[in-house]
Amino acid sequence: MKKKLILSLAVFALIVTATSASFAQFSLGLQGGIAKSNVEDSKTVAGGGVNLRVFASPQFAIGVAGKIYADGSDYNVAGQKLTSTGTLMPVTGTLDYFFTKGAIRPYIGGDAGVYFSKYKAKWNGETVLESSTRSNFGTAPRAGLVFAFGNVGIQVEGIYHFVFGNKNHSSETGSVDNIDFESTSKFGGVNVGIIFGLGGK
Repeated sequence: MKKKLILSLAVFALIVTATSASFAQFSLGLQGGIAKSNVEDSKTVAGGGVNLRVFASPQFAIGVAGKIYADGSDYNVAGQKLTSTGTLMPVTGTLDYFFTKGAIRPYIGGDAGVYFSKYKAKWNGETVLESSTRSNFGTAPRAGLVFAFGNVGIQVEGIYHFVFGNKNHSSETGSVDNIDFESTSKFGGVNVGIIFGLGGK
């Protein structure tokens, strides 16, 4: 499932590149940020990722992105240590529209793809529980600012994730028909990053 998704996103990006080769510009973005679930008393977690974009025009970009968010907790029980860790990895296609081409560029964007998650528990350093990798469809609208310095940009954005359940309650999304839009997990975040190969030149 994961390999098929990545291959599909790559093919999609290549098609767009081929149809706009006369002015296409590739860019690489690196991000770090924090996120917090809408669940009461949830923790703030850190994450980061990579975004590969093709600027099909100076103000419109399409691409693929991979991010990872990690969380962990330690518990001491009668002198023994229990550690739990969890990771969430969105692998998505991306769209971005930049309203201007100047030094300060406000933009809106969105991600859509598959969110992979996994959990592990250790007792005194020994793994006692490890879940299989789950996959769920998710989307994430975004909005932010890019401060352009030539072909390099400093990026600040807000993002809000919607991760949907699976209708058959299986660990894998499988197909679009299996998406349960009524069962939704939500979390918002703030990202800061750098873009190399910024469009608009």
